[in-house]
Amino acid sequence: MRWLLVLTLLTGMAHAKSVGCLHKGVENLPPTLPSSAPQEWQSAFDDTHRLLCKNLRTPDAFFRGYRARPATVFRAAYLWDTAFITQIWRHWDTRIAQELLDYIFRYQKKNGLIHHAIAEILVKPWPQRATQPPLLSWAAWRIFEKSQDRTWLESAYPKLKKYQDWLRLERRHPDGLYFWHDPYESGIDNSPRFANRDESFFDDTRQMAAVDMSSYIVLSLEAMENIAEELGFDDDARAFHHERETLKATINARLWDAVTGSYHDWDYRKEDFIRIHTVSDLTPLVAGIPNQAQAALIVSRIMDPAKYNTLIPFPSVARDEAIFVKDMWRGPVWINMAYLGILGVDRYGYKTEARELAHRLAGGVYATWETEGSIFEFYDPDRTDIHELHRKKGNWWKKLTLGSKPVKGFVGWSGLVNALLQEFP
Repeated sequence: MRWLLVLTLLTGMAHAKSVGCLHKGVENLPPTLPSSAPQEWQSAFDDTHRLLCKNLRTPDAFFRGYRARPATVFRAAYLWDTAFITQIWRHWDTRIAQELLDYIFRYQKKNGLIHHAIAEILVKPWPQRATQPPLLSWAAWRIFEKSQDRTWLESAYPKLKKYQDWLRLERRHPDGLYFWHDPYESGIDNSPRFANRDESFFDDTRQMAAVDMSSYIVLSLEAMENIAEELGFDDDARAFHHERETLKATINARLWDAVTGSYHDWDYRKEDFIRIHTVSDLTPLVAGIPNQAQAALIVSRIMDPAKYNTLIPFPSVARDEAIFVKDMWRGPVWINMAYLGILGVDRYGYKTEARELAHRLAGGVYATWETEGSIFEFYDPDRTDIHELHRKKGNWWKKLTLGSKPVKGFVGWSGLVNALLQEFP
């Protein structure tokens, strides 16, 4: 029996070492592939965790605390990348997940702004006015649901509240809807919502009401309400609840298009919707904004193979849109947005559909790993290779700095496929 215990410990240590985490202070073994998943996924599942650890940066003389790169080529910690990366780590080591958010909090400005990115080539982030999709409160609450570390939640709360105050002051239109300062702040740089393919043109996003930004705020307010209730700040919880319900009503009144049966951005200059079907239109689902009838229309669109239910589900632009092209945010699948989409489907009670989408998404990522030998930044909705994918074709600066294909070794949010198998076994 003693030998069996020793053998088990040695096997576990070898597995932890194989994903490169023992020397980085990660205390737990990585999650195991659920028994319900096909065994042929095992190698890709393990390699995803190995790459997750490879991209984990440990404390050093210049940077206190753990931080996460989405891939080694990106020498920075990004706000929304980090929020999603913590959702992978929370299934493995909640202490690491907490420290990754703490690193982002450490560079919060006095006015509450949390920067788009914290670059490792500098001790402090470069001056800028842009943030990124505000998912830190959502990420923090979900980490707490796993860790139950109330002390950490207490330390995070004032920073999250200060950031929420900044967003309300700096990113809210007079009618209560929210906007992006620029396309890069949205995280979906060359989306047809506000840019052309090579980014030689950017629209003024400050003149739009963004359905995704407004939905992320609702999601954040829900998390802030939960955190405030947990910590006994009842007045704060009531205020967050009222603000959330008011914003939900405004989104439904202003951004729901009865003609298309979908949510869309609003252009204040044209006084009309921006009727391009993208994954951003699906974000109200994860925030609990639609009523059940509206949700049913959205889920039916998600499950339609001609729209979002492709071989690898959730193309960033609906597959039947004339403007669809396999270039970055103009068609390819991004796992972070797919993850939110699946959570939204599940939130409205479509459990079977959510599990099906989760497993098909994971299967597509793992099959691409088998074909190409790596985990990538974005994926082809129709194929399990990267042959037809492009990076902002015509943008020579991007080609020079990042290449013309999706970045490999990208276990920022692409590692969420492993988390999905834990959440939808």
